[in-house]
Amino acid sequence: MLAKKYQKLEELEKVIEFTYPGITLLIRDCNLGELGKKYQVGMVLKELGFTDASLRRGGMVTTHRLAILSNHYANMQSYEHDTHWGLCVMEAGSHFKVLDTFTQGDKTQIILLHLPEKGWEVFDTVATNIDQQVVEIVREGFTHCLELPPIPELTTQSWLKRCHYPIGMSEKGDYFPLTTD
Repeated sequence: MLAKKYQKLEELEKVIEFTYPGITLLIRDCNLGELGKKYQVGMVLKELGFTDASLRRGGMVTTHRLAILSNHYANMQSYEHDTHWGLCVMEAGSHFKVLDTFTQGDKTQIILLHLPEKGWEVFDTVATNIDQQVVEIVREGFTHCLELPPIPELTTQSWLKRCHYPIGMSEKGDYFPLTTD
């Protein structure tokens, strides 16, 4: 019994050690409307499609910002053709944990932690003290960004169309299943 608990603790440590080091803040601005309220702190979501986001940060022309923390995304900037989006893409089937929702004025930020492919399940029941530290830093950055002008490349119709859809749910608000059987 003790050996099994120790093994579980070791597995948990490995997953946490893979998830947090080198995390980068990626931005995905969109207009979620009432769907924004469906993101509850602590919940784990699965996105069926690829997830586009940007490394660039500035003001917002939308109502919602999905602030994605990830250390395992594909940096696609070198493949952009004069779009200057700072494009990054996360794998189809990625899992995310909602760390925070924060509203300032008429703008809402939702912080999502991009979970590893193997071991994501532990985040369904575990929270770390790192989460709260990260939330404070990301909230501070959000408040600062609200004072900045929007980045023109991230206000184009083509970019906003790429980021239009919510993460982890359909446009109707139905959550995607966490596992595929």
